Amino acid sequence: MSFHDDHNDTGHQLPLTAPSRPATPVVSADEAMIRTLVDTFYEGVRDDSLLGPIFARHIADWSLHLPKMYDFWSTVVLRSGRYTGRPLEAHERLPGLTEAHFDRWLDLWRRTVERVVPEAARAAFTVPAERMAANMRAALLRGGPAK
Repeated sequence: MSFHDDHNDTGHQLPLTAPSRPATPVVSADEAMIRTLVDTFYEGVRDDSLLGPIFARHIADWSLHLPKMYDFWSTVVLRSGRYTGRPLEAHERLPGLTEAHFDRWLDLWRRTVERVVPEAARAAFTVPAERMAANMRAALLRGGPAK
């Protein structure tokens, strides 16, 4: 879940992309799949009655935001190392996030993954998304990291 377009978010490695994880990318995933998934997902987000208004308030230019999301998922799934942002810090600046927002984001992500990604590669996209949602939920709504 990312609403932030600040291009000064650099130098911080995400736990999801830490080098201690295996460096082998998912063979059945590629950059084109990631781009299609991200584009399809954010089309759904913009049309969503709960998420759409939040994104509309915080994303001024989708042509800047989407490439950051391509880089994020490329780093998570393919270990490209292109993403260097700080998603937690970006989301800390968003007032009014609730459990419902995280639930909807994750549900929409899972449904989009099921439509766009071949079955063999789905876990590479859903498992990190679930971990990210749990960590952000804990940090932003409960004041601490997920256990």
